[in-house]
Amino acid sequence: MTQVDQVIETVYREHASKVLAVLVRIFGPSNLELAEDVLQETFRKAVSTWSETTIPDQPAAWILTTARNQAIDVIRSQRTRTRFADDLSRLLESDWTLSHTVDEEFTDAKIQDDQLRMMFMCTGADLTPENRIPLILRTLCGFSIAAISRALFLPEATVKKRLLRSRERLADRKFVLPPLTELPSSMDSVHTVIYLLFNEGFHSSEDGRAMNQELCREALLLADMLLTEPRIVNQDTFGLIALMQFHTARVTTRLDADGNNVPLDLQDRSQWDTGRIELAEGFLRVAPHAPPGASGRFLVEAQIAREHCRAATFEETDWDAIVHLYEDLVAITGSPIASLNQAVAVAYAGDTEGAAERILAIREVPLLRGSHLPPATLAHIHAMRGDAADARRLVDESTKLGGTPHEQRTLRLQVERLLRSPKREA
Repeated sequence: MTQVDQVIETVYREHASKVLAVLVRIFGPSNLELAEDVLQETFRKAVSTWSETTIPDQPAAWILTTARNQAIDVIRSQRTRTRFADDLSRLLESDWTLSHTVDEEFTDAKIQDDQLRMMFMCTGADLTPENRIPLILRTLCGFSIAAISRALFLPEATVKKRLLRSRERLADRKFVLPPLTELPSSMDSVHTVIYLLFNEGFHSSEDGRAMNQELCREALLLADMLLTEPRIVNQDTFGLIALMQFHTARVTTRLDADGNNVPLDLQDRSQWDTGRIELAEGFLRVAPHAPPGASGRFLVEAQIAREHCRAATFEETDWDAIVHLYEDLVAITGSPIASLNQAVAVAYAGDTEGAAERILAIREVPLLRGSHLPPATLAHIHAMRGDAADARRLVDESTKLGGTPHEQRTLRLQVERLLRSPKREA
């Protein structure tokens, strides 16, 4: 990779999403593809010019200036046949106001505001998770199509198709921050999608890897962006960031040397990042002073993660506290996954029989019928009780129903290890 390539890659990752947000603001969401074309042309010019001359002292400023000029050229050439942003269209029609209007949108304050607008537009869209993640990586994180393909283990053609479907859904969206009356529910969507991105990295769904830390970092950067606008921050914002920091604090202990998952009870807690844990604790201390969120889900999840990080050893975990916190989480979300996790906490709190009864009831919930998760959780509980035959049968059942190879291997090893350990009282 040449020096120009290295600089281009860095500037693209750090500034492409900013430039794209401004271009979408000027052109309007219906012209997202046009905005992307201008962005790509700007960087193409950078590669060509810098290779022939020299890299400028301030490459990011060069990119912003070139994108600004490109935007003006496009508007001049297309304004008779393209409708740009509704509230700017009149100002863009006249050369007397065109340059000044575009210049205003490229100021630092407007760029930050446009990034937030872009975030609400993308996360509020009626998109499936498989289409949302590529869109977020493209528009909010500055990933190229090739980078999205590598991050998600998808063919580039598939990425392009998903982005095309997303653009079509976004065409009629408004590029605005939600009104105050809709802000809490809109923030819930933003929080959920950011955590979806984080989970895609932390619990990678791809067979080839157990974790993709790059996606985790991008989710944290997006969450940090929310903090730049005090008007929109609520308790769940702090809860979400704390939750991701608690998880990230133990990222180096989650995988063994071969890249396989290490269960929580085997992780080396002396290697957990105490700085991140303290940072997360700080966010939780600040949270009560912010307006409440619409759901409060992430605040409770962060409190659960805090209990795990507080315990000096797995055996010292306050499982009773975790059971009660999951009670709150189930009440908030109605999630059968939260109920499954609560059942595990009940088992570690000493009631394995009660935990098994809970799981048997949960597996009849329509959402989990046919899922590999209930039998996997039941296998864990039976192994804790020393029921080897049932535990192994349930491992086989779970494996047939699904889960990644990493999940299946971790389950089998965990069950066999529990069967060899001293058994708990039921």
